Order: sequence, then structure tokens, then C-alpha cells
Amino acid sequence: MKKIISLALLFSLLCCACLARGEEAPTMLDLSDLAGVPTHYLLYDRELFESPDEHPGQVVKIKYKNDLYEKQFTNYISVYLPYGYDENGSERYPVIYFLHGNGGDSTTLLGNEATVNAFDHMISSGVVRPFILVAPSYYYDQRHKLCDMDIFVKELREELMPMIEGKYRTYAETPDEAGFRASRDYRAICGFSRGSFSTFFLFDKMLDVSRTFLPFSGAIGLMGESDTTLDTLRSAIDANGLDYYIYMACGGTEDLAFEGCAALAREMAADEAYFSYGPDMKKNHFFYCQSDNIHQDLTSRYYLYNAFLDGLFQE
Repeated sequence: MKKIISLALLFSLLCCACLARGEEAPTMLDLSDLAGVPTHYLLYDRELFESPDEHPGQVVKIKYKNDLYEKQFTNYISVYLPYGYDENGSERYPVIYFLHGNGGDSTTLLGNEATVNAFDHMISSGVVRPFILVAPSYYYDQRHKLCDMDIFVKELREELMPMIEGKYRTYAETPDEAGFRASRDYRAICGFSRGSFSTFFLFDKMLDVSRTFLPFSGAIGLMGESDTTLDTLRSAIDANGLDYYIYMACGGTEDLAFEGCAALAREMAADEAYFSYGPDMKKNHFFYCQSDNIHQDLTSRYYLYNAFLDGLFQE
């Protein structure tokens, strides 16, 4: 009952805020019967949010060389910086590392104008504080779509994070292991489809430097990450003794990942000892956001919108 009351209050507050700004209220869908767990999903005013904002952020493309694999490869990272970002300023920003779906690359999400516009509006409307989103690729050889997730973990921790967070003003005061661990509350790992499998794969390997994991439209154990199980997650939780939150999301029956994600959500929600269920990111450890979307990387902006509303990076 408390969850229902909280959701009703959240929706009422959002409607009032939107009316005050002259916007359409978000659409709330009740799809809890699909997954079998209490859930909610809010869809913003697409006509407004996906049009240019008067306070636009910027997308930066970074080229770098990687020597961790059998030969040197040149790769790219896309980085979203919010409006007003000042490299010489003092403000620090929470950061999301986003992993694309199968066959995608670092431009899959941030190369989409509507997505970038939506992020701008989320910030300017006060849905979320200004944030940085980093989109690397787990493919070390983009042309042939080759990846090695074990080496990618090393690449992410030892090369990409120090490079990005040494350049941009995240909450890591120093771009090293100590700085990353101290700022883990302000860092999230997110991914769609294969990127979602990869997000689960990274849980036990990144829990010490990231509190929040957002796997979208992809369950555990597929496409090269098959050694990840719920027991892997439980062992990592026991070993680290750190606070954590998993915000899982998926589309409806037209999303090819629906059956697997719904089954996993039910199993996790039933395990209250490890995955206390609910949207309160300060009190719970797991939530499943069910939508009616198809299986498409760009729906990640809708799930991030819901994660922000449910408290991601809120003080």
C-alpha cells in the first residue's frame, strides 16, 4: 500500500510541476500484471522533450588508442556534457557509463538528436541534476565486432575511467582507484540489450567504484557473459559489504527480451535478503521498470528518465 501511495504522490507532483511550466503531464502506464511485480513507468511529453532545449548540452567525441588487446586499436568515446559545463569551474557532476546494444557503437545513443534533447530537458526541467554520460564501446575491433569482456573490464577501470574522469569534473577528486571508490555514489553503469548483459557482468567487477547499475532489456547470462548468475551478484554483495542498487527495465511483450527480464525480475524481487524490492533508491536494492516499448537502444532515454524520477543521483 505504501508503494501505491508513494507512486500516486509522485505522479501528482509531476502533473502539478508540468502544469506550472505549461507542459503536458507525463503519461503513467500500469503494466504490473505483465511482469508480476509492482512497477510503474512514466512517459514524458515527447513533443517537448525531444525538441531542442534553449539550454543545450554538448556531445564530445574522443579518439584514443588501446594497447591492451593483441594489437593496437583506435577507438572512440562519446561524452554528453550538460549545459553550462565549465572545465575551469568548481562544480562536480555525477557520471553514467552507458553500454550500447549488439552491433552498436559509442554513437548509438548520443548520436541521436532526440535523445540529447531529452537529456537537456530532463536537466532544465529539474527532473535530474546536471550529469555527464559517457558512451564507450566494448568492441575493441569495431569493424569486426570483436570484444573480450574480461579485458574490457581492465580497459574501463585502468584506461577509460582515468582518462575521462581526469579530464571532466566528476565526483572523483583524483582519477585513480582511491578517487573512484570514494565517489561511487555518483557513478552508474548502464546498458541496453547486450549492454545490459554487460552491465550485469560488470556488477561484481565494478561494485567497489559504482553504487548503481541500470540494465535495460537484457537479462543475466547471454552473449559471452554467461558466467554471470544471481549467485555471482550475491557473492559480490557479500564480499564488498557496500550499498548498491539495481534499476532494471524492459519493454513489453513486443520486446524480445521481455520473457527473460520478467522472469529474472520476479526471481530477484522474491529474494528480499539481497534484492529488497522498491523504487526508493535509499531504502531498497532493486526495482523493475516495465514499459510497453519495443527492443530498441534509444528507449534507454525513457528508462533513464524514470530512473531519475525514482531518485538516481538525488541527494
